Amino acid sequence: MPNKIRNFGMARMALGSCADFHDKVHGFITEATPEALHIEAYSPSYTKAVQQLALVVNRQPAFVSTKALKDADYVRDRACGTINSVINAYRTSPVEEKREAAELLSPQLSPYKAIRHHKYSKQTAEVKGMYAVLTAEKNKAAVTLLGLDPETAMLLKANQNFEKIFLEKAAEASEKAKIRSLNSDTLVKEANGLFESIVDVVNAYAIVQTSDEIENFIEKLNGIIEVYASEAGSSTSSSDTDADKTPTEGEEGGEDEIEPDQPTVDDGEEGDDRPVVQ
Repeated sequence: MPNKIRNFGMARMALGSCADFHDKVHGFITEATPEALHIEAYSPSYTKAVQQLALVVNRQPAFVSTKALKDADYVRDRACGTINSVINAYRTSPVEEKREAAELLSPQLSPYKAIRHHKYSKQTAEVKGMYAVLTAEKNKAAVTLLGLDPETAMLLKANQNFEKIFLEKAAEASEKAKIRSLNSDTLVKEANGLFESIVDVVNAYAIVQTSDEIENFIEKLNGIIEVYASEAGSSTSSSDTDADKTPTEGEEGGEDEIEPDQPTVDDGEEGDDRPVVQ
């Protein structure tokens, strides 16, 4: 009697268990190779379904880039705050040259005093404006006199770094939106359906044209089926019927002899002869 993949109540598995089950099956398929199992037609679609199931199970609620974005914003906030504080302090300096430099810069930078409290995207544009004022030809000497060249350079660098991380978060948001669009029920049905098709093909070849790869695959798969059936609260049982026999020419009620390269595929309807895990 040929060894066949057992049947079990896949619908009883929770989403996480279902994803884990299919991931293990996919690993067995990769090890045996789709070609050796004669399932090349189903393998790409099954691989995609398994990968998408893993995505919906491991949906990540938070953004990885959030902390990095806050850190980058904090650096540019400090640069803005230092520049504005120094200019404001030198407005009362007893050193005339420095007081005049501060008086030159102060009104030009007044629109940027509260930008640390603005939204990220607005502040990014405002920092660019602030940097343009500080690096304007007429203001360069005053900025240098007040010792603000390093802070001005840091302001630009911090803003550019923030923009880079901001774009990374946008890309992350795009990926999360794709994952949110995946329907777990649909994916489970798709993965289960493809698995059933794979089982039908492998079982058919196990009857008419078996191989070491097929036998090993069936043995490993039946092992995890027992485990997952138990987790789902099922008991195992098997039934042996005359349907397990390969029909031969001349038998009453039999069919024509099955060609080795044309295995019949069990359609899963009444008369399915797979051993069942209830």
